[in-house]
Amino acid sequence: MSREPKTLDEWKSTLFAAAGLVVASFLAWYGLSRLSESAAGDTIGTFASIGLVIWLISQSWFYMTQVKSPRRLLFLMGVSFIQVVPFLFAAVYGAFGYSDLCVVGAKGPADVLYFSYVTFTTVGYGDLSPAGLCRGLAAAEAVTGYILLGLFVAAAVTIYSHNHSRS
Repeated sequence: MSREPKTLDEWKSTLFAAAGLVVASFLAWYGLSRLSESAAGDTIGTFASIGLVIWLISQSWFYMTQVKSPRRLLFLMGVSFIQVVPFLFAAVYGAFGYSDLCVVGAKGPADVLYFSYVTFTTVGYGDLSPAGLCRGLAAAEAVTGYILLGLFVAAAVTIYSHNHSRS
């Protein structure tokens, strides 16, 4: 296990990475969820879905193999859990378009973002529902939420047990 970061200078790379994740996911959501009805659809939605899968796999690999500090891991996973993953899923929902093609009842970017958070946290209010290919995507988002929450709790327990084993 690597030495835990203690100073702001030691946290800079992690903070920069987290900021990059937030900005990239916001731009993806902002761009893809505002496509015109003629541009959005199955083709762009499918490409966005493939990009999302590649991103999820690469981030999982990075967290499991490259981040050695439990505190850094917990921080990056917290950022992913709170902002990045729901925004990226919302971007994909928006890429499929509106007119009830993907999320029934969604009228714009805010609706797909709301649906994404409700799905990711597995709350599922039922006011919006997925249709077509997005049903599988919504199920994948719920499973991702479960997995990320489990990894987040595991990292928190690791930090807690490590800190209390020293005292």
